Amino acid sequence: MIDVGWLAETGPCKMFKAGQSIPCPGVSDSSERVMYILIVGRVDVFTTGADGSAELLGSLLPGDVFGGREFFTDVMENVYATITDSVVYVLSESSFNELSWAQPDILFEVLRASYAPLRKLPDSHFPEEEDAHEEAPSPRNAAHDSHDAHDAHDKDTLLKGETRDKVSSPKIVVRDKSTSPKAAALHETAADLQTAVPTEYRLFPEGHKSYPGITKPEYKQLIYPKDYVCPFCKKEFMEYKVFRSKLYEAAPIRYDLRRFYTDFQTEWYDVITCPGCYFSMLHNYYTEPKPLQKAKIENELTAVRASVLLDFEAERDLDFVLTTHYLAMLCAEGYRSLTPLISSKLWGNLSWLYEDVGDEEMMRMAADRAAAAYEEVYAETRLTPVQEQITCLSIAGMQQRAGVDRNMKKFLFTAKTVKPGDQTYSKLAEDFLYDIRAEDENN
Repeated sequence: MIDVGWLAETGPCKMFKAGQSIPCPGVSDSSERVMYILIVGRVDVFTTGADGSAELLGSLLPGDVFGGREFFTDVMENVYATITDSVVYVLSESSFNELSWAQPDILFEVLRASYAPLRKLPDSHFPEEEDAHEEAPSPRNAAHDSHDAHDAHDKDTLLKGETRDKVSSPKIVVRDKSTSPKAAALHETAADLQTAVPTEYRLFPEGHKSYPGITKPEYKQLIYPKDYVCPFCKKEFMEYKVFRSKLYEAAPIRYDLRRFYTDFQTEWYDVITCPGCYFSMLHNYYTEPKPLQKAKIENELTAVRASVLLDFEAERDLDFVLTTHYLAMLCAEGYRSLTPLISSKLWGNLSWLYEDVGDEEMMRMAADRAAAAYEEVYAETRLTPVQEQITCLSIAGMQQRAGVDRNMKKFLFTAKTVKPGDQTYSKLAEDFLYDIRAEDENN
């Protein structure tokens, strides 16, 4: 696959507004032959019939090469029209030698892709009916050992009834490549391009902003590389996983169940993203795959890939983390009955991440959606007593963060009194109730 991140950093790149046609060899303003690699956006390819009508041949997405046929044959058969604002890498006759030395693999991919068949984007509608052959997921009723307080705090593991992977100790290879100003600017442009995408396919909610320059602390000793297989496209790739056994708590657990560790926040690595198809999901769903209805998310994932640029080789930054969380929110729709469970965790993470950068408006919005998702889980999922405590505390904690009260005290009372529960959560709920009542008296 062509490394569009490297191309974005090295250039030369050019941006075309939505609705423009991209010139190919032979036009008057071309001083030499050029072909292109799409970095950001979507380009549709048309041919003109004998009667002058335009026929759509296919669509191009980031990483696709076009203009090769014209470059090598000097035959102008097609028209390349931008559907969204798009950024292309310009490959000219004079830059072939440079690319052959710097990135021969990319040049090979360019030559191979020059005559590749065009893709047809899928229909804008997906089937409403369920796949009759798909096995329905069973209720989450797995019990957990309540004596292990630290494992009990890992709410995404407890709530799903899932277990952690065994930790191996391979050689750590940390990405230490910093993002260049040009790549950062293109990354910000990619976020802006979402406004050109049809509403039903937009990834980010209203009010979301870019947070350039915010990168993770030094995490080398707390992460390790792990191989994953994408549940969507079935390709293998490497990502990083957290050494949870090496984490040290830096502060007591909060009422909303956020845990703070010394120089580390696990939210930065909770979501795994496939660099090929952009399928994103909480790591548990990669290591222990669940039945996935691809048709429910295929159109949306294809459309989003046309307007989102992720640099998997650069140093991990906050924009990357936020984008992968929203991608996972989109992909959660493929799990049907598990969607509220996944969404509750993702919205909770997003609320915390927005809090870290001082975006109070987005923090409250994400917290309100997290609370609503947890409420749905509570109403529709069979939970163990400890899972019920965790869910009720999460509902109350997120409601407080959002500044709303939908029977907050009722959920806290349940978390405090459910039997047999975990005393850690019972005490947390009791303290939370005490603070709420004291605040009510003062008001």
